[in-house]
Amino acid sequence: MANPIRSWIERLSAKALPAMALTRKRVPQLLNSPNANNADLQRIIARDPGFTLAIYRAFSTHPHPPREPITNLAHAISLLGVEPMTRASNQLPVLNEQLKGEARTALYACYSRAAHAAWYALNWGRLLKLQNPEEMAIAALLHELGEMMLWSHSQQEMSQIIALQRRGMTARTAEQTLLGFELSQLSLHLAEQWKLPELLLESWTPSGAFKIRSLTVMLAAALARESASNWHSNETEELIELAAELFGQELDQGYASIHSLAAGAARSLHGLPVPLAAYGLLKPTAAPVIVPEPAASKAPDAPQPEKTDTTQSQGDKVTALRVDADTTPIVQQPAPASGTNAITNKTTSPLQERISQLFRDLRESTGVDRVMFAMLTPDKTQLKTKFIVGAEKNSPLRQFSHPMGERHLFTLMMKKPQGIWLNRENQGKLTPLFSEQSRSALDTRGFYMSSLFINNLPLGILYADRSDPEFLDKHGFNQFKSLAQRLCNELSQKR
Repeated sequence: MANPIRSWIERLSAKALPAMALTRKRVPQLLNSPNANNADLQRIIARDPGFTLAIYRAFSTHPHPPREPITNLAHAISLLGVEPMTRASNQLPVLNEQLKGEARTALYACYSRAAHAAWYALNWGRLLKLQNPEEMAIAALLHELGEMMLWSHSQQEMSQIIALQRRGMTARTAEQTLLGFELSQLSLHLAEQWKLPELLLESWTPSGAFKIRSLTVMLAAALARESASNWHSNETEELIELAAELFGQELDQGYASIHSLAAGAARSLHGLPVPLAAYGLLKPTAAPVIVPEPAASKAPDAPQPEKTDTTQSQGDKVTALRVDADTTPIVQQPAPASGTNAITNKTTSPLQERISQLFRDLRESTGVDRVMFAMLTPDKTQLKTKFIVGAEKNSPLRQFSHPMGERHLFTLMMKKPQGIWLNRENQGKLTPLFSEQSRSALDTRGFYMSSLFINNLPLGILYADRSDPEFLDKHGFNQFKSLAQRLCNELSQKR
């Protein structure tokens, strides 16, 4: 082992990967439930690299470590018993509390890629009828172990690596330049230090490409990483072609299968504050510009044909993608002619661009499921849904419209800039302000809401909720208010 990497192993070997807040909350609930079993625990933990790593590392200090390798989370949980699980729930750092800013965003992105890779590897293993696909999922989940550890404990180095990549360096060159080794090597040595499953080690070695299980793990991790950036890049398309060839599929069938897997991953990760790759499939591809050949003409000043802008909708290119309600694109409700649709190739308004970005940031940073922007009509007599994401097709929230004349929650919200978090403590105070219309549309168990003002004039309200309101918390509410204020500030500047 080279000296630079040895010092990093010593520095990181006693550190832990943070767990996500939802995992730390759900695991004790399942442990205390008489109806829960190890498979239930595995479903929750297998989405979280931090908690999964803690389970496997517990065997290195176990008084009676198993003789046979542990290749299945449910098996590991049954061998460990309740005490190590409880200890991990109590002692593991929480991601959104330990990290801030760029590091937190980057680690959430790492965890998202890891969970997507695990989902791909699990389903591909089953498709190919390979031995122990659950082990393949764990290997894919921890494939970016080195990068996750550095974002958790050495943010400065990772930020410098990203800066070098932005200047044109490849990822490997940037890692070698700054660290003296590649992150895959760091991952390998940490896995050896912690005695992680053998399949995980094979997926970082060149020889692993000649074994079907480790090759599948490599392909899952690579696809998760590339598609998180761009579903339409040459690299992503090459990986999809490789997957189709590996699974004996026609190319169009391969595309449809992987896009369907991405939608399945989005459903599997529902409730976690991580980016979902399926949303990238809903973005239109760049429209090619075709310039026709000039028509032959002897007249020197003959007018040239105009350039023709031809477009191809993403829906035509990917017809087999099926997306459920939790992967619904941002939908703009019918509006005056100046508005445009968020998933067409037409030019979007500054308001729509900012709302779209805000919705993505809200779902990633707070974990909310449904987000709705309701705007005052020009005559200020009604509040109507303008943009919404996450709501089912028949949800009353999509058709939300409320008059502004009477005294109720919305008239109070439009009096001044303010935010509310409906929870158990204030339900008794706020519930009487709900009209029958709002009761049928809003989740009266709990939600976030903020009034939006531009240049001291009311614009509308921003609303967000999630399927389990118990997971709405103070941190999420602060993030929600901050993003709402940022939107108001930016729209004020644009106006």
